[in-house]
Amino acid sequence: MAKTRFDIISDLFKLSRTINDNLKLAESLADMTSDNDNADYKEICRNIKYGMNTIPFLLDSIKEYIAEHEDKELARKFVGLHDDTKQLHDICSKHTDLNKVAFRTGVAYLSMEAIGQYFFADKGTYETAADTTSKPMTRTEATDCIDTIRSAIRKGSESSEANRGKELYASLANVDKAKIQLLKEYIVNTNDKDLAQLFTEHFAEAVHLSLLPQNSDVRAQSAGIRLFHIALTMGYVKRNVLRESIPKTTPTCKEETSSDFIATDTMQGKAFSTTVQVPVLRLYRFLTNSTVQSGADKGKPLLDGNAVSDKDFLYAVMRADYSMIYGNCVKGKIRCVVILLSKAYFKDWKGYRTTAAVSMGLTPDRLAKYNVEKPFIEKLKELLPMIK
Repeated sequence: MAKTRFDIISDLFKLSRTINDNLKLAESLADMTSDNDNADYKEICRNIKYGMNTIPFLLDSIKEYIAEHEDKELARKFVGLHDDTKQLHDICSKHTDLNKVAFRTGVAYLSMEAIGQYFFADKGTYETAADTTSKPMTRTEATDCIDTIRSAIRKGSESSEANRGKELYASLANVDKAKIQLLKEYIVNTNDKDLAQLFTEHFAEAVHLSLLPQNSDVRAQSAGIRLFHIALTMGYVKRNVLRESIPKTTPTCKEETSSDFIATDTMQGKAFSTTVQVPVLRLYRFLTNSTVQSGADKGKPLLDGNAVSDKDFLYAVMRADYSMIYGNCVKGKIRCVVILLSKAYFKDWKGYRTTAAVSMGLTPDRLAKYNVEKPFIEKLKELLPMIK
């Protein structure tokens, strides 16, 4: 399930405490050697490695939330950990026993630099090179830049783990911070919704690729940071160009954020093709937060969020494979969702229904038979605007 802002604040506190506690331990190594007979040295290294195990998970959740919500206040707190993280990285880099910790802290402080550059560039925060490009982009130049980014994301998605970093690094070699900023300025200043849609189509995949492990490859780290900078820019464009006229609705259906939509291209393999982006995560939140209003199942959630994660639900929806979640939901409601969702969002809606029915142990005719309240269908129409 998607984390709330309170969850991220908690993660930031845990990250800060982890960095500070392990920095103190690392500083105590200054007067020690890596002698195999030095029990104290080995014990401290072991404690540091154990203490830093949670860093990748904390880092991923914080980065993803900041990218999706453009939260400058949380970004400032995150960037504020840069100096201590860099110091911890520098110390760990001197000890071969802490190579893995050095890599993790390296990814962490580089991420902080990328976010610092994005949010606080006006203060010169972590600038690595002067911006010598002042001429605004033309639409042709903006289109070419977007094509380069889209191509890089596609290549990164298709590449093996061993080659992914190399592919991204080569593909994004000419897309530096200055060019990303100029692209953002062009789209925002011209309010070009066509280019905004094209640019942000692979937002979820860009975030995902930027968070993948980089296996101590310097080029992969560089590409990951650059891609994360691109994802931040995509998030900004989604909110300020594509979503500015969407009103807030009820508390159950909050104003759309970038995480509410999953583009067809973010799913690989046997995913069904869609006509437009599917608000999968918004639907997931509605189903897990809603309960049966009457009858023997009164009070039961429409979908058990404890048994079915948002990723499980995403997999089910995009592949019409509900076998893993069908036992953890109110079956009539899910059948209704599948029938309405298929016709509204999927190109081969008949094939989608057939596959979904088989995954539930039903025939397509049986899948189409459901008895639900009119208010439930009206709510689905609010959540899924393509339903007529």
